[in-house]
Amino acid sequence: MARYLLTLLLLANTAAHAADDQDIEEDVSPSHFTSEVGLGFTALAGNSDSQTLNANYDLQYIKGRYKTNADTSLLMAKKNGEEDKRKISANLKTQMLIRDGYYLYGSGSYIDDRYGPYYVDSLASAGIGYRLFSYETFQTLVDIGPGFRHQDPNLDEIDGDIVKPEVVNEAVLQSSLTMTWKPLKTLSVENKTNIVAGNSNTTIQNDLSLTNSITDNIALSIGFNYTYYTWVPNNMKNFDSSTIVSLIYSMK
Repeated sequence: MARYLLTLLLLANTAAHAADDQDIEEDVSPSHFTSEVGLGFTALAGNSDSQTLNANYDLQYIKGRYKTNADTSLLMAKKNGEEDKRKISANLKTQMLIRDGYYLYGSGSYIDDRYGPYYVDSLASAGIGYRLFSYETFQTLVDIGPGFRHQDPNLDEIDGDIVKPEVVNEAVLQSSLTMTWKPLKTLSVENKTNIVAGNSNTTIQNDLSLTNSITDNIALSIGFNYTYYTWVPNNMKNFDSSTIVSLIYSMK
């Protein structure tokens, strides 16, 4: 870990002092702000009385070499008028371009998940990233850095056993890979893979979304989410998955 941190600091210091003219020009470029609101709802009646609601709000702000993304999401299921499951998440990530596709980042996340083995999962990390590919219709970003994770216990009981009685506080290594592709003018595809590795467990999350624009401000989005845990109690599965359909309204 010490060798990794030293390498990370050397890379950041070298890149920061080698900023070229393009970086200077980006510092004085105008800022750009976009936001999106998504909402989806499903209700079943007859043999089944259940409702599911999903909502999300995304923000992006770009100023020169700096880029900030923030998002929140809600997934809730009700059966017979009572809450059955719920998942709330919030993420914040800031990037600073330093040279030739390299960037420094800082990120934080909070997840309150009644579907998985942990009730609350909080993470803060910082590190360095690289823009592997950057074309008009295709871009790939990869980053890695150390962080700290806190996980609250899940005191629910399954077959008489508490799901997760221990509190987790530990250093972790976080890495993410983000790919965006726009094959058509009205169609965009995005895939995000995030890995958080720690002594107690490792979490791998993949989010795939397909968004088709209907008008300049309205789009239909289909998302597939898959989360894998290397450790779960014996009476729980190692993975959770969901498919979400949303109508998105964007403001630019």
